[in-house]
Amino acid sequence: MARLVTPLTNTQVERSKVKNKDYLLRDGNGLMLQVRKNGNKSWLFDYHRPISKKRNTLSLGEYPSVSLAQARFFREEYRTLLAQGIDPQIHRNQQKADITAQMENSFLSVANKWKEKKAKEIEPLTLQKNWRRLEIYVFPFLANMPVADILPNLVIKSLEPLNQQNKGDTLKRVIRLINEILTYAVNSGLLPFNPCLNVNEVFNFGQSESHPTIRPEELPTLLFKIHNSKLTLFTRCLIKFQLLTMVRPSEASNAEWSEIDFNQKLWTIPAKRMKRRNEHIVPLSTQAIEILNVMQQFNGNKQYVFQSARNPHKPMNSQTVNKALIDLGYKNKLDSHGLRSIASTYLNEYEPFISPDVIEACLSHGIKDRVRRAYNRSNYLEQRKLVMQLWSDYIEKCTPKI
Repeated sequence: MARLVTPLTNTQVERSKVKNKDYLLRDGNGLMLQVRKNGNKSWLFDYHRPISKKRNTLSLGEYPSVSLAQARFFREEYRTLLAQGIDPQIHRNQQKADITAQMENSFLSVANKWKEKKAKEIEPLTLQKNWRRLEIYVFPFLANMPVADILPNLVIKSLEPLNQQNKGDTLKRVIRLINEILTYAVNSGLLPFNPCLNVNEVFNFGQSESHPTIRPEELPTLLFKIHNSKLTLFTRCLIKFQLLTMVRPSEASNAEWSEIDFNQKLWTIPAKRMKRRNEHIVPLSTQAIEILNVMQQFNGNKQYVFQSARNPHKPMNSQTVNKALIDLGYKNKLDSHGLRSIASTYLNEYEPFISPDVIEACLSHGIKDRVRRAYNRSNYLEQRKLVMQLWSDYIEKCTPKI
C-alpha cells in the first residue's frame, strides 16, 4: 500500500532549514523539494519511465524562481504525459530541440546567412541600404517567424502599412528582398518551395520614378553653364568623364588608374563595382582620353583618377556631380544618373542605325529577353568603340569653344 504523503505548504517550503546534508521534502505524486546543504532549493519530479519502467528524476527548476504552485502545475502536466505513455524527459528535450530549430530557421536567422552570402556579391553600401529596409519594414513583423510559416497572407498583411504610405518603389524592393531570403531558404533545404514569389501581384506600385534628365538638344546649355561655373577643375572633369563614358556615378568617381589601358583605349571596371556583378569594358573616346590626360597631371601617381581633395586615400564622392548639378540650377531637372539618359535618348533617336543591343551594352544593361540573353553572349566591343566616339563627338559639338 502506497504511503500517504501530506502536501507541502508555502510556509514549509519557505522555512525549510539547511542541514549538514541534502534532504528531500515530498509533496506527493512524485513532486519533491530538494534542500541542499549549501542552501539551494530545487524542485524534482520522480517517476518511472513508460517503457523501461526504470526510475528517473526530472528537475523542474530552482525555488523560489519556481513556486510551489508552478511546480505542481509541471507535475500534473508530466503525469498527463505519462498517462499517454509519453516520457516527460523525452518530450521536454523534443520541445527544446523544436525551439532551437525554430530559432535557427527563423526569418531573421536565414536573413543573416543570406546577408553573409550577399556581402561577397554586392557593394557594402548597397547591402547596408537593403538591410536597413529589412530592419524598418520586415523584421518587426517577420523576424522571429520560422521561414516555413511565412505564407503570402502573412507577408501581405505585414507590408500593408508600407503599401498605405504609397511608397511603391520601396515596397517593390522590400518584396524582392523577402523573396531573395525565402529563395535562399529553399536552396538551403529549409523549404520545399517559396510560396511568396507572386506576392507583388497583390500590390499596385504606381509609376516608377525615373531619374530626372534633359533632352539632347539641351546639352549645349548644360555644357555652357559648366564651362562658365565656379566648379573646381576636378568636378568639371568628373562630370564630363561620366557624360562621355555613360557609366554610373559611383563607377566614374571610383575609377582607378590601374583599370585604364591607354594603349588599347579601354577602361575595365571590375565586377565588384558593377551593378550586374560582371566586369564592364568601356571604350575610351578621344575626348575621354583627353580628360584622363588632364587628370594624370595632378593624380597620375595616385590610386584614383578623381582623388578626394580631403583624403588622398579615397576617391571623390559619388554625390559630387549631383551637388554640382543642383548648384548649376538643375535641381529636379537633371541628376547624375540622368546624364546616362541623355546619351541613351540621343543614340536611340538621332542615330537610328545603331542596334538597341549595342546601346544597352554601352550602358552596361543586360538583355531583358531571357531567351535572347541565353544565346547572346557578345559584348559588342568593336561596335561600342564606334558608338562611344560618335556620342563623344556630339558632346564636343555641344561644348562651347574657348
